[in-house]
Amino acid sequence: MRIKSVLFQFTILILLFMVLGCGYKVMGRGGQFPEGITSLAIGPLENKTKEANLGAIFVSALRREFIFRREVEIVSEKKADASLQGTITSLTVRSLAYDEEARATEYRVTIALDLLLVSQGSNEILWRGDGITGSEEYIADTNVIVEEGRKNSAIRKIADDLAEEIYIKIKERF
Repeated sequence: MRIKSVLFQFTILILLFMVLGCGYKVMGRGGQFPEGITSLAIGPLENKTKEANLGAIFVSALRREFIFRREVEIVSEKKADASLQGTITSLTVRSLAYDEEARATEYRVTIALDLLLVSQGSNEILWRGDGITGSEEYIADTNVIVEEGRKNSAIRKIADDLAEEIYIKIKERF
């Protein structure tokens, strides 16, 4: 009986070392901001699409995400250690499903952007995110106002999701 107890404890110990030693970590929890950044400015994003207010939606989502995480202070560009800047390069809407009369019943909106995290002092690029893309589906409606509202909700969801992804990528230096 004593041998089984020792063998069991040894097995648990080996499993513990394997789990702790494998390098696994939860995304968004590890790492730190490049070059000891403690304050960040999130400026207006250039919008190369025809969608109005898209830049403001993304800047707002990014600010909310960074404020929520409480690891860097969001400040004006003059007070910041670094700035997050970039361009919304595309927004596409594609139909996904059709009814029996060949009318679209569901759409997917996809947004792509390129971002840079730039040191304010040296103008050095600390992080680059090219071709960051997010998509969301929404249901079509015969009422144009309802459909636009659903599309705008999908855009806001993409902005929120990408803001979280961008935060994690900067921290993890991906």
